[in-house]
Amino acid sequence: MVTTASPGRRRSARTVLVLSACALALLLAFVSLLVSWRALDQAGDARDIAAAAGRGQPMTPAAAQREATSTPEPARSTATSEATTPSAVTSGEPPPLNPRTAFKIKYDKQSLTLKPQGSYPMYVDLDEPRANVGQSGYDLALAGPSSYSQDPAYFKLGEDVAGSEAGAPGMTPQDCGEKIRTAPVGAANIPARKGTVLCLTTSYSAARERGDVQRLVLLEVTGVATDNTVTVQVSAWDIPR
Repeated sequence: MVTTASPGRRRSARTVLVLSACALALLLAFVSLLVSWRALDQAGDARDIAAAAGRGQPMTPAAAQREATSTPEPARSTATSEATTPSAVTSGEPPPLNPRTAFKIKYDKQSLTLKPQGSYPMYVDLDEPRANVGQSGYDLALAGPSSYSQDPAYFKLGEDVAGSEAGAPGMTPQDCGEKIRTAPVGAANIPARKGTVLCLTTSYSAARERGDVQRLVLLEVTGVATDNTVTVQVSAWDIPR
């Protein structure tokens, strides 16, 4: 025997389905409304933050809370920093010397007396100038001959010092610089004889280390004694960077 639902029961089931669908629709509408309200609230906070920053005024409490709890965007890395850009790197090469170089006098016709102790040199700082300085960072050294040699005392250039023995008394710094370029001494020893005139440039690397400028020097040997004491007259000019 087959039983069928009565019309009343079928109407009740349809009513339940309709009510359930309506409830689900209302729930979805409520969720959508809540999401929209949240988005509008965040947009308002962002607007308040931007407006306060533009006017230099304090933020509202809600906007300040948003700002405090937000995660900052990580800083973007750059390919090169200012310290490594070509414009920030100082050249390790000394400034070029040419006829247009504007030299500035540092000192004029200073007299120094140099006396080596046997074969032990006396070291000279030509930036100051000063005789009998330490071996580190000297510009010129005067060394005496060995005990069994009849050779005269001789000059030896310091590290990173360029020079020429083709100078002349009263020579201009421009002409002296030209002699260094065209007739350099190199690593050769220079006999210390009266009348010898040297053109020299002091150490550029040493000048950079102490925050100073390189100098061009005109040195003339004015006297040589039998005990190898040598008197020199020196003048110097600052070389512009």
